[in-house]
Amino acid sequence: MRKKYLFLFTLLLVFLQGNFVAYSQCSSPEKIVKGWGKDKFVVNKQSKSGALKAGESYELILNTQDGYDYKISSGMDGRNSIPVAFEVFENVTEKAEGGGFKKVKKIIKSSDGNGPIEFQIEKANVLTIKVSLPPSDSKKPECVAILIEDRKSTKIGF
Repeated sequence: MRKKYLFLFTLLLVFLQGNFVAYSQCSSPEKIVKGWGKDKFVVNKQSKSGALKAGESYELILNTQDGYDYKISSGMDGRNSIPVAFEVFENVTEKAEGGGFKKVKKIIKSSDGNGPIEFQIEKANVLTIKVSLPPSDSKKPECVAILIEDRKSTKIGF
């Protein structure tokens, strides 16, 4: 009798764990976002994918290197694939009126999710990528990916 309960308990744990793993993991960004790897761009290790609910946003830190071109794309895995909007910005400290300093969000590029954005970095910097999903009736988290690609900038001039 005891072996029967132990077997059923073990079977239940295996079943629950299998379902949890199947729904909690997202594919890699290279598998979710299509059309990468062109124009000598290489996938950056800072690319991320994860579950995000409709109406929520997520901020991702991007450490950039001087003398590099960056291409950032977004995508969603699943049946309800909609464009994933994002913006790239840096926090800049500026002088405030009347003395003192304040932090200001300086937007570098933004995308409605219908195509990649490209920009060039002249000096190393820390940028933030804010990913947002529009509100919808779905309460189920969807797998969202931000694919970051980079390449050494082409030097122009003598």
